[in-house]
Amino acid sequence: MSQNLPPNNQRFYIALGVMAALVLVCIGAFTYVAGAFTSKIPEGAPTNTPLPPPVVSIQKIKAQAELSTVEYSTITEVYNETPPEGIVDEFLGNREKLLMLVYGDVQAGFDLSELSDEDIWSDGKKVRLVLPAPKILNSSIDFDRTHIVYYENKLIFDSNNPNLQGEALKQAKDAIEEAALKEGILNRANDYGRLYYQNFLYSLGFTDVEVVVNAQIFKK
Repeated sequence: MSQNLPPNNQRFYIALGVMAALVLVCIGAFTYVAGAFTSKIPEGAPTNTPLPPPVVSIQKIKAQAELSTVEYSTITEVYNETPPEGIVDEFLGNREKLLMLVYGDVQAGFDLSELSDEDIWSDGKKVRLVLPAPKILNSSIDFDRTHIVYYENKLIFDSNNPNLQGEALKQAKDAIEEAALKEGILNRANDYGRLYYQNFLYSLGFTDVEVVVNAQIFKK
């Protein structure tokens, strides 16, 4: 003769069965997820390969030969004269002179042929470049705008000096370079050159970049 369980015991065993089923479901789900993550990557699937460190050589930088970073346009006055010769010329004021207004352009930057292998150092993504001192690379006279603003000829016995203007133009090249130096063209070439190479090295993949100028040569 069977004996029925009390209602309270029936509910207890039912709840216990439900809990056991939930535990089994959770274990199964965990096993499936773990298997998906730990399974081998299919052949041919892409993998994350670390990139090689960036590389730069001094030859790559020297290939730019002369790097002009600043071009400066200037105006300067150049004076030239044919002085008197002897006491008679001095007494008579025998002389020829002119004043010329000279327009010109001056370019400054770096002569990269001066670089050596010791001027660049890299370690992983760190790099340090030492540039040579900036210098004037080129200067030219704008002959279309250059002109004589004053000319005086007090020669009595002598003919005009045909080289007077040519000698003034020779002085003019030095004069426009001197004017550009006084305006700080080398300082600006230094600043722009450092910025240019910082950006250049960052573009290669370096993240820690230092660009300096040879302080033993260049003085601001």
